Amino acid sequence: MKNNLLAVDVGNTSVLFAFFSGRKLVKFRRVAARHYKTRVLSVLRAHFPLKKISAVVIASVVPPVGSFLKKEIPKKLGLRTLLIGRDIQAPILNKYKNPKQVGMDRLMNALAAFQKYKKEAIVIDFGTAITFDVVSRKGEYLGGVIAPGIEISLEALFQRTALLPKTRLLHPKSILGADTVESIRAGCSFGIGGLCDRVVDEIKKHEQFKPVVIATGGYARFMSDYCRSIHKVDPMLTLQGILFTYQTYQKNSKKFLTKSR
Repeated sequence: MKNNLLAVDVGNTSVLFAFFSGRKLVKFRRVAARHYKTRVLSVLRAHFPLKKISAVVIASVVPPVGSFLKKEIPKKLGLRTLLIGRDIQAPILNKYKNPKQVGMDRLMNALAAFQKYKKEAIVIDFGTAITFDVVSRKGEYLGGVIAPGIEISLEALFQRTALLPKTRLLHPKSILGADTVESIRAGCSFGIGGLCDRVVDEIKKHEQFKPVVIATGGYARFMSDYCRSIHKVDPMLTLQGILFTYQTYQKNSKKFLTKSR
């Protein structure tokens, strides 16, 4: 059987499933994280060739969801399932002061960035939060920055003010909004773009390097129009990190097997 992987990226907002045949991404599906108990198994049965899958590998930043999938996928679907951080380790040197505090998605992004570009990198992930993760020229995870995400910012404006409306982020017509909704869109797009450029500039000064800057996450393409620092847009970076982790595990399973719990 060809080595086929189902990579699972569990985030705060959604769960993303991707089927890899070797290194080729064949198909993917997204499920809202709040439906993980009711929809995940039916989506997998309906949309993925279960008999062709060699293994399922999960990277999760939501422990209850990761644990649920780790238990239910082998039980209900009969697929070998590995949870990164529990069954296998991320094959990257993590230099965070407390390594356990780093979200697994951030480590997967850092790993994939270095494996793809083989140089210093800053990964901006436009997810529930906006994270900036820094990779050294040796492929080490150095640390990063966390800022409020776009959806969180929009929701906070609606929830914490009396008159500002609930707004969906679209490209503003100009920097000067002619109404409240357009003003909010301009603030979020140009404002968050400016935040990203400033953070990237400060990281470059701190590290004294010239990294490749990669955007990933749900708003990556949108924000690439407003953040001048972005060089590459790669929405599937986290999933590629999961793939690299599994490939490393296969090559040297003894080294990356964690102690059983």
